[in-house]
Amino acid sequence: MKKLFLIPLLVLIATGSNGQNHRSLTIVTFGNSTTALRANVKKVYAQRLHEQLDALGIANTVINSGVPSSHSGSIKDNSFAKVIHAMDRFDTAVLKHHPDWVTINFGLNDAYQDKGKGTPSRIPLKQFKKNIHYFIRRIEKQGGRVILLTPNPLGSRFEQYRYDRVKAYANTIRKIARKKHLHLVDSWLLFYNYTNALHQRVDVLFTDSIHPNDEGHQLIATALAQIISGQQQHP
Repeated sequence: MKKLFLIPLLVLIATGSNGQNHRSLTIVTFGNSTTALRANVKKVYAQRLHEQLDALGIANTVINSGVPSSHSGSIKDNSFAKVIHAMDRFDTAVLKHHPDWVTINFGLNDAYQDKGKGTPSRIPLKQFKKNIHYFIRRIEKQGGRVILLTPNPLGSRFEQYRYDRVKAYANTIRKIARKKHLHLVDSWLLFYNYTNALHQRVDVLFTDSIHPNDEGHQLIATALAQIISGQQQHP
């Protein structure tokens, strides 16, 4: 992932009720550049989620708390990317909104090995696990519900050792979801199931072998909408 300089937190708020009178849901999408708005993507999954829920008659506000190059820790843990990392913005970007639902999507930057094969990740797997547990605990204490997302797979541009490292972080998210009986959007499996059915490589869902394109964001948004709308039962 490219090194970026400090940027302000971008928050996108979309609201709508489609004529319904019930209370509006507040949803925060918490993540990295695969969550944040992107110039070469028409609508990221936060925007698509809002539209899908609105079409179902579910009033909702979706707040996009994705920051490019963000890992799950603090800048004190790893300062390679000079951005507002997850721990440093959690209270203001998530908890202050008192959300009904929070989607958590980290791992790609946490797993990244800046010095190449055999070197440490930006956020070690053990610390990544602790960070995710911390977010879950604080959100649930406030009364919010959590949906975990695995990081999406890497495309063919990346070396096998990087692919394998991200896969380990995806496996950690799966284990946390199972242990804590949380909803899970397995982006890794979702992408492969979709492309395998079309007999295509997973690269067709990316803009650059790592960031989902509009088609990829649509897959994630649909999976999230199914959970929030109640079409998918609690695990």
